[in-house]
Amino acid sequence: MKKTFVSNLILLMSVNLLIKPFWILGIDRGVQNLVGFEEYGNYTVLFNFSMLFITLLDLGINTYTSSQIAQDPKKLQSEFAALTTFKLISSFVYIIITIGLGILNGFDNYRIQLLWLLGLNQILSYFYTYFRSIVGGLQFFRTDALLSVVDRTLMIVLCSLMLWFGFAEMTIPHFIIAQTLAYATAVFISFLVIKPHLQRLEWKINKTLFLLIIKKMLPYALLSLIMTFYTRIDVILIQKLLVDGYYQSGIYASAYRLLEAANMMVALVSMLLLPIFSKMLSAKENISPLVQFSTGIMIIPAFVFSIACFIYRQPIIELLNYQSTLYSGAVFGYIILCFIPLSTMYVYGTLLTANGSLKTLNVLAATALLINLSLNFVLIQNMKAEGAAITALCTQGFIGLSNFYFGKKIIQVRFENDFVKKFWASVFLIAILAVGTSYFISSWVWGIALLSTSSLLIMIVFKIIDLKQGLLLIKSGFNEKNS
Repeated sequence: MKKTFVSNLILLMSVNLLIKPFWILGIDRGVQNLVGFEEYGNYTVLFNFSMLFITLLDLGINTYTSSQIAQDPKKLQSEFAALTTFKLISSFVYIIITIGLGILNGFDNYRIQLLWLLGLNQILSYFYTYFRSIVGGLQFFRTDALLSVVDRTLMIVLCSLMLWFGFAEMTIPHFIIAQTLAYATAVFISFLVIKPHLQRLEWKINKTLFLLIIKKMLPYALLSLIMTFYTRIDVILIQKLLVDGYYQSGIYASAYRLLEAANMMVALVSMLLLPIFSKMLSAKENISPLVQFSTGIMIIPAFVFSIACFIYRQPIIELLNYQSTLYSGAVFGYIILCFIPLSTMYVYGTLLTANGSLKTLNVLAATALLINLSLNFVLIQNMKAEGAAITALCTQGFIGLSNFYFGKKIIQVRFENDFVKKFWASVFLIAILAVGTSYFISSWVWGIALLSTSSLLIMIVFKIIDLKQGLLLIKSGFNEKNS
């Protein structure tokens, strides 16, 4: 399984590194710079509002599908009709609730029209990830890696035509419509991939099976709902609690962009890990080596990335947005540090999910939500967007640490003593290098380049990244493919 993970991880990261950073740092950044903080803040508030009840679109179906089909592929034939019908019904409920609450919240006609489009995009996005979760559950990881960039590739093409080639004026409505067209195409393509595996599919829904599936999905749905609230409600609270709410939301969104780009990458790795963890736990295989490997290659790079961005936060935020100030840099500094606990959560939260430890995850998520709301109501009113950024760091810090603790304890993961020593030695040396570069290198570009290169060498020397073993795994997978 380690070989499967490594070979497909390389493909997954390669195709996404070509596409998604360009979307975040090129297209999305270009739109934000063009329309300004306030208009983009308006878009961000509406986008996050459309995300608040996104659980109704998923209800844990994607996670359930990925893990259950990985354990028993025959479930695809028996459960696809019930799951898809349920998603259609829940999509209708979602859009009605979202628009209804948008009206009650006082959004004007222009914002309600945008909310309709954003709601449609969320529906299409979740059908896209639903079909991809089936592809992953079937263990077609290479296909899923290619599918993972279809939506963003199409968005880049459409938005580039508006931003740089004058095809149409780039406005927030046009930006949203471009996403709608891209998602619709991606849904169609992903369905064509799974269609051959849906032979003799009957749309007669067994009521008993339907209710059983709903019962199984409820813990996943509750977890998704709570996580959505503690990650998305900050922007809504900024807008509600402050007089200059839309402007402050724009500053917060600008600072959040690089974290979102990085988060996309580790989220993709977790989608790869979930079916692999599920299959290994179901077969009662020793999962410790893969968890140990995942810990090294995800958390240490996340530490390097976060520390580098924190040290050079001001020039980076100025690069991301032309209107940025010292205040924007402070907000960005707190937000980017969230990437360390997020990466930890994507390993150990995924492990707990694969194990079916949903009660534990829901209790931890509910605690995180209480922490988030308590701190936000105090800090936003006193420190505005910076207060929300500090709250986000505290919330994600709790989730990362608690997921790590319970993941190791419940699954009984055992790390090699040699790995633990090398892991902390790497972190210590990288921290010293980070401080050194901040004092002795004035150019932020050269500072980040030196820190990144040195950190990579440290990981290779301490065999956090084992080049010899990695090459053998890739070569073995290549030989299997061509035999």
